Amino acid sequence: MAENTLVEGLWADSVELVKKLDEGEYSPSFAVWYFYEDAEQWRLLIGSPKFDDLLPKQEPLAYQKVSEAISECDLTTLSISIVKLVRLDTPLTNALKFLVGTGEKGIVQATFSNTTLNGIFIKDMVVVRSA
Repeated sequence: MAENTLVEGLWADSVELVKKLDEGEYSPSFAVWYFYEDAEQWRLLIGSPKFDDLLPKQEPLAYQKVSEAISECDLTTLSISIVKLVRLDTPLTNALKFLVGTGEKGIVQATFSNTTLNGIFIKDMVVVRSA
């Protein structure tokens, strides 16, 4: 089994990305590192009302906005290939906003391991923001 520990560089870069997106209209109200056990990899899940407007019909434009923010921040460990944009009306996003409320611009490092949340099994997850 691959190492499933989220490295500090990824955490720091994800916080930088969230703060960069906060500067514009795509400010995320949801940002979570989620470990996909079947693929043995971490993915940064990001959601915002503005991204909801673009998903799914204008998905390339939404990813372009995130890619531009990553480039502007000159992040060393984070690439667009490990980012997944999610809608804010999913069971996971809805459950977390009540469980871990961070506020609009809040940042937190809330870790969940081997737990079930509203019927969703979570192997490993680290919440960055859940407003």
